[in-house]
Amino acid sequence: MKRENLANYVGLFLLLVCFGVAVFRIALRPSGGSEEGVEHIRFAHWQLEGGLREAFDQLAREYEALHPGVKVEQVAIPVRTFPQWTRTQLIGETITELVQIGRGTDDEVFARFFVPLSDHVEQPNPYNAGTELEGVPLRDTILDGMQGSLNYRANLLEYYGVPVSMFTVRMFYNRTLWRTMLGDLPPPSSYDEFLSLCERVRTISRETGRAVIPVAGSKDNAPLLLERLFSSQVQRLHQELDPQKNMRPVVTEIALSLLQGRWSVDDPSYASGLEIMREAAAYFQPGYSTLARDDATFHFLQSRALMIATGSWDSPSFREQADFEIGVFTLPVPAPEHPRYGPYTLGRGSEAETGTGLSFGIPKQTKNFARALDFLHFLSSKKGNTTFSRVSGWLPAVVGVEPPDHVKPFLPVTDGYVQGFSFQMKMDGGNAARVITNAENLLVGPAGSVQAFQDAVREPLKGGIRQDLERSNHLTTLNTNRQDALLLAYEMLNARSDPPAGAARKIDEIHELQSKLEATTAWTEHELGRLAP
Repeated sequence: MKRENLANYVGLFLLLVCFGVAVFRIALRPSGGSEEGVEHIRFAHWQLEGGLREAFDQLAREYEALHPGVKVEQVAIPVRTFPQWTRTQLIGETITELVQIGRGTDDEVFARFFVPLSDHVEQPNPYNAGTELEGVPLRDTILDGMQGSLNYRANLLEYYGVPVSMFTVRMFYNRTLWRTMLGDLPPPSSYDEFLSLCERVRTISRETGRAVIPVAGSKDNAPLLLERLFSSQVQRLHQELDPQKNMRPVVTEIALSLLQGRWSVDDPSYASGLEIMREAAAYFQPGYSTLARDDATFHFLQSRALMIATGSWDSPSFREQADFEIGVFTLPVPAPEHPRYGPYTLGRGSEAETGTGLSFGIPKQTKNFARALDFLHFLSSKKGNTTFSRVSGWLPAVVGVEPPDHVKPFLPVTDGYVQGFSFQMKMDGGNAARVITNAENLLVGPAGSVQAFQDAVREPLKGGIRQDLERSNHLTTLNTNRQDALLLAYEMLNARSDPPAGAARKIDEIHELQSKLEATTAWTEHELGRLAP
């Protein structure tokens, strides 16, 4: 037998063995309700960070103790495959009783596959009995009132998720390495102090021969720092472009104002934002924009980088894996009196609008909706959320929950000004963001410059924005058409002699939303037609 044929047969044999083992393990896996007298519920999530699975396991055991005969199982899926896994399970009708939402779930998926929870979040959480939250509607027990897009879908006028945490971005640093290199130098309290610190680390590293990067960067981590700095430089511009003067212009309004000529990439404040990004990016390792999040984490945990910008979600993993003491500080941005960057900023950006996340929804396929909803109530109760924050090391989402001391540095900073718009300008379609991302190396690369970036995106960005706005209008039209059928159903119900409670209110809400969406779409289409190239 030829050697290559033998190798093929061996490979086929190993493939069949793996397939057989997989089938055998699936066959042995208990399905919901397979044990007589035991009620099974499962919840799926993609949070593989340190402490999260332990926290969910603790909550599952506490719930089982309250409800003998109930078995709770968590299903942890890697984040990269979670969207595909969710779609496959939903279509195959094999989805878990609860699912973390936010990846692979849009308005269409929610409307088709998930149960609206609006009526339920207006009712008190039974597990808050005996606390100061007793009798308070579930929605009002959540720190942000469940207004984030992970929970409330404005285009559908429905709540689809209930959260258990929230997240902020901080600068983490290696305290042990910090003392070795910098002595008792305190964390920076101004932007210039931050730059001076980075330069000092670079100098010490060069003089001692110990290669230490000031800030570990990657395509995932670097934007968390750079976006915050860029945002500080377009704060004033952000407010000037606000068409409704509500201090909260959305990205589509900012994008349309560029096509209208109200600002451009040559605007002094926008150019200042580019300059501050280029200045800070010089302290990442070379080629950071091609590296993954794990690469930056590896540099930091191996003491090859003094600092890293990331979210509070990484704190438990860092504490679990690092063999050094970890410190945390809030990235300082330029103050209004800064000689270079002050003219364009209002001051430190507020985190008061930080939304809640790690939200779970209930698929329509769930066979035991009552039990799934009850477990969701338990997760989002004050007692359950206290356990979650204590074990996981993540921020709580429920009013009145006191986080552990090591979690408190991540609490949102609520004083300050509204932050400026995002550098990435992410919208439906992602065309504008793609133009910016593709040209970013011309800004932060060794041979790059602000001018080179501006020249590269000046015209393509307009085309990307136009495509994104057209797609946004298309999706909005689909949503309004979908709501028309829902509106008709509510009007028919309300016309009965015994209309259901809340039907009239729902009709008013849908009419108001439809009017807003149709007006926005008409105005955008008018402007796109008027400004056609």
